[in-house]
Amino acid sequence: MAEAPASPHAPVREAWLAQVQEPILEPELPIIDAHHHLWDRPGQRYLLPEYLADTGSGHRILASVYVQCRSMYSADRAAPFDAVGEVEFAAGIAAQSASGLYGESRLCAAIVAGADLRQGEGIVPVLEEMQARSGGRLRGIRNATAWHGDPRLVSNPRPPPAKVLTDERFHEGVACLARHDLSLDIWAYHTQLDEVLALARRFPDQLIVLDHFGGPLGAGPYAHQRQEVFQTWSLAIRELARCSNLRLKLGGLGMKVGGFAFDERATPPSSAELADLWRPYVLTCVEAFGAERCLFESNFPVDKGMFSYGVLWNAFKRLTQGWDKDDRVALFSGTAEDTYRLSSNSRSAVVTARS
Repeated sequence: MAEAPASPHAPVREAWLAQVQEPILEPELPIIDAHHHLWDRPGQRYLLPEYLADTGSGHRILASVYVQCRSMYSADRAAPFDAVGEVEFAAGIAAQSASGLYGESRLCAAIVAGADLRQGEGIVPVLEEMQARSGGRLRGIRNATAWHGDPRLVSNPRPPPAKVLTDERFHEGVACLARHDLSLDIWAYHTQLDEVLALARRFPDQLIVLDHFGGPLGAGPYAHQRQEVFQTWSLAIRELARCSNLRLKLGGLGMKVGGFAFDERATPPSSAELADLWRPYVLTCVEAFGAERCLFESNFPVDKGMFSYGVLWNAFKRLTQGWDKDDRVALFSGTAEDTYRLSSNSRSAVVTARS
């Protein structure tokens, strides 16, 4: 068995996180967690029990979207079919949650899988098998694409090569997605947003979901350039918003590459502090894209090394207090529901919660 690569994420320290305890704000507000992972890695297990402990912390999580992270690839199959194992794994978790034994949440109600689009047309049999094995929950595909030449800016245990987003074979694979009614999730740093823009323009009929605010970097060579990065990033966000086929996930600023370095402090941040820090990013995105094209995400357990699940959603609730009701519904649940075409059970739960 190959040795697992070292994690680039801040380690989860439950005792450290427990230093900040907050009452849950607006506990009845329906939420769809638009982006999370599950994995079993050396020293960092985050499977259904761990995720349930977080989603059960007081916020009303009606459903969630599982996003690829190379979990449970099949050891008995060669690439690219080994990635079907992750879909089977996520579908099994979804089936457990759909039993109702764990509360009203429908976790992994939608699945974003990791079919290697650099296979071009050759990826079609993989997509078809993933759909067949997903229990009707496969909604999109994501590949590892976040890249920077500085070795300090790594957010994937197995970093991708440079320029995947401009690779012609990758584009051939992207062209296959619409035929299978699948969206494309993209995780890219702000230094790659020109590549995302070119891709969105080349495939105007392909629904593309840009993860983690579009990756404003704050570590490595950008550690002391927060304002300069913000200006460059915000210009790129406004240009991306012109592409009607793009949607934007708001979250992921707890990754080390973001440079906020909460994990280096004696105590975790409060939701009020996070709301103040994140407000300029959220406002920029919502003003550019509109709430109907933005969706909140937890990015857990990646971001859990920086703050707890309860604090995270409290922060999103704080920074949107006083906003238009329809905009809040879109950000917390509606856009995710529409983007990932959640199952009838999850959709009914959301509609009931809103009524």
